[in-house]
Amino acid sequence: MTKNILVTGGSGFIGSHLVDELKKKNYKVTVVDFKKPQRRDVKFLKGNTLNFNFLKRITKNIDIIFHLAGVSDITKVKKIPIKTIKSHILSCSYLLEASRINSVKRILFASSIYAHGKKGNLYTSSKLASENIIDNYNLLYGVNFTVLRYSTAYGERSRGVDVISIFAKNALKHSDIIINGNGKQTRNFIHVKDIAKGSVLALSNRYKNKTLNIGSNKKTKIIDLAKKIIKLSKSKSKLVIKKNKKRIDDFDLNKIPNKSLKNLLRFKMHYNLDKGIKRYLESLKN
Repeated sequence: MTKNILVTGGSGFIGSHLVDELKKKNYKVTVVDFKKPQRRDVKFLKGNTLNFNFLKRITKNIDIIFHLAGVSDITKVKKIPIKTIKSHILSCSYLLEASRINSVKRILFASSIYAHGKKGNLYTSSKLASENIIDNYNLLYGVNFTVLRYSTAYGERSRGVDVISIFAKNALKHSDIIINGNGKQTRNFIHVKDIAKGSVLALSNRYKNKTLNIGSNKKTKIIDLAKKIIKLSKSKSKLVIKKNKKRIDDFDLNKIPNKSLKNLLRFKMHYNLDKGIKRYLESLKN
């Protein structure tokens, strides 16, 4: 039987690719967002995930919820603390309660690899608080869940504010690529299409009531990333390293114990970093 799946934030960067992957698997998809989705073969509901009565109404007859809506730009969090807290913690709580009332089979929550560290300020703490509330709803009411801790996403349809987007755009213009800090801080990058693929695989019953890391097991230094993008784009850009401008909330995988990343979803990814960056560079040219 076709599952009815609701995707909050389904018109956004990761959400739109997730919707594509769900449609490939013939799921019946409903998108909740403020803007129209990328495709027309899904049901679209324009609405706010902070409206509890709205969520209660639209989750009737829904089997699965992917909750991706929320503040996604970590650099903006400092300027919008209350909005961040509401859009993460309150909207998640409302969806959990709506799921309880309407007997939704499972909610899959888009968290972040940042949840493993102390950096990331209110973005991290609000994601962790949401995870704790999800655990409590499972304990108290039996609401099933899967927490998806996404690594750093990149690829087509991005907002263009992530490090790969910034470096790639500068490289194509042959402009200087500026690195704040010493460049040795590391990230775990994953192409957005692989995030979507991993998210759909997480629908398996074996991942019910589990917390999963969606990413690769490779750490990439920011300085090495910049050099890779310059090489792949055949750019004449120069690296400018500003050691005295390190962000106080800058995330670094090196500061996280390896055991924290052990719950990695194992699946065959389409894109390693080189292949993914090449694809993204081509999309920017077009």
